[in-house]
Amino acid sequence: MIKIDKSTVAIPVILASNGRGEKAVEKLKSIFNSGDTTFVFDKTIYGHKSVKEILRTIQHNKCCFCEAKIDHISHGDVEHFRPKAGYQQDDNQPLVKPGYYWLAYDFTNLFFCCQICNQVYKKNYFPLADESKRANSHKDDYTVEESLILHPAIDSIDDHLVFEAEIIKPKNGSRKGKETIKRTGLNREFLLKERFEHLRKLRFLEDVVLRNGDQSNEIREAFKEWGKPTSLFSAMVRANFPDLV
Repeated sequence: MIKIDKSTVAIPVILASNGRGEKAVEKLKSIFNSGDTTFVFDKTIYGHKSVKEILRTIQHNKCCFCEAKIDHISHGDVEHFRPKAGYQQDDNQPLVKPGYYWLAYDFTNLFFCCQICNQVYKKNYFPLADESKRANSHKDDYTVEESLILHPAIDSIDDHLVFEAEIIKPKNGSRKGKETIKRTGLNREFLLKERFEHLRKLRFLEDVVLRNGDQSNEIREAFKEWGKPTSLFSAMVRANFPDLV
């Protein structure tokens, strides 16, 4: 998982001021104000091609959580960080409605995510450090919440997660790191296997560099590329080869 910078791109027109997203949110707020919490969300707005393309671009075609190249494993979902329809604090809690309906078309709440992280692990889980601060409607201030799942664009990821070889762990016992790993399946079997194979190849090349073997300079340059956010599992590469990236 790496931090995602949304400041470099413009909000997609469909989600911008006076766009379809804003108008749809006003309808949702009106429904809530009338006492109804039965919401219907329009996937053609938050899942619009223009939204997906911008998210894919700023995330380098990688999942916002597991950092796998999405084209390798799925078509990818537009993920709502704060679940739009309902939420769960933990496994024992049934789905609580409404969710964060007023953020359904908010660009800051949307990310590009692989289907496994989104549909198998995170789903509607959105645990908070202090449940009493939960925003229950658009009238509440959701920014005072402290999510226990790391926000891909706000939190300092390196303060909470650390790699030991291909295994990702909570840094210094971080509660947010631990919960993020659990809720997004960052150490699931498939990912561990993929990261291990990637790491094994890089260990071999590292050995060539350390022995000053043929092409060691070219390999050093390649390591710098593999450690960039655009590359596969870049956080793991930076953690394991700090002297080469």
